Amino acid sequence: MNRRLVVISPCRDEARFLEGMVRSVINQSIRPVAWIVVDDGSQDDSFKIISRHAALHPWIRPVRRERSGQRQLGPGVVNAFRAGLAVLSETDYEVIAKLDCDLEFGPECFAMILKHFDDSRVGIAGGTTFLKVDGRLVSERYVTYHVPGAVKFYRRECFVDIGGLQPVYGWDILDETDARRHGWTTISDPGIVFMHHRLQGSSFGAVQGKVIWGRGAYVIGSHPLFALARGLFRLWERPWIIGGLAFIWGYYSSYFNKQIKRVQDQEFIRYLRREQLYRLTHGNRLPPNPV
Repeated sequence: MNRRLVVISPCRDEARFLEGMVRSVINQSIRPVAWIVVDDGSQDDSFKIISRHAALHPWIRPVRRERSGQRQLGPGVVNAFRAGLAVLSETDYEVIAKLDCDLEFGPECFAMILKHFDDSRVGIAGGTTFLKVDGRLVSERYVTYHVPGAVKFYRRECFVDIGGLQPVYGWDILDETDARRHGWTTISDPGIVFMHHRLQGSSFGAVQGKVIWGRGAYVIGSHPLFALARGLFRLWERPWIIGGLAFIWGYYSSYFNKQIKRVQDQEFIRYLRREQLYRLTHGNRLPPNPV
């Protein structure tokens, strides 16, 4: 079943990746009815590139968002996404996607992801992101119920249930956990391959990116034991050892940083922590029933 799809892509200084991304979207067997690319104050030619392609494909809609300051994960990305959402008020859609602009993927990827929404229980779906390391593709490590922030497709009803995306660090775990709290299934299909040109957060440097991940875990209310286990798990990936330690530092140091605020939804935090503690004792599997 072809579902009406809209895609929103926050973009900041992605000129070196945009041509590949545009080719990937244009070549899809199922194209979106609208692709909103929000240029979030780029200093390179990103806006020029997307505007050139928009002149040839009216369903591509560039949006210019003037913003000063440094690149910002979490809140900055979500606010750029919301700027794209604001121009969709008259567009009818069944599925909305958030895609990064540093991706390349095959022509059937959208169709394969949309196929998952034939299951009425699926609220969020995506593919699996791979990094190119020493000339070969290496899967970014995560469980199949985690849909990475770079590639997220939302059923409209689910998107409404969770109140859209929240402008906080860790938004991409908050949204899918809240979706499960509302009874939806989340799935990342390992057979749908997206090549990710940069590890999430690496634009800040590999170590600082992991610190930001740790802060995100704190902001959404992750259990301290789960955050520690997650950091230890990350010791064995690039940057070796120090990346996992940076994650742990980002989480625990946030307790003493008054500028970092946790989400206020205590019911959500209780749900998240019960789910995490179950995962710690059951091989990282989700509970069989809502917790």
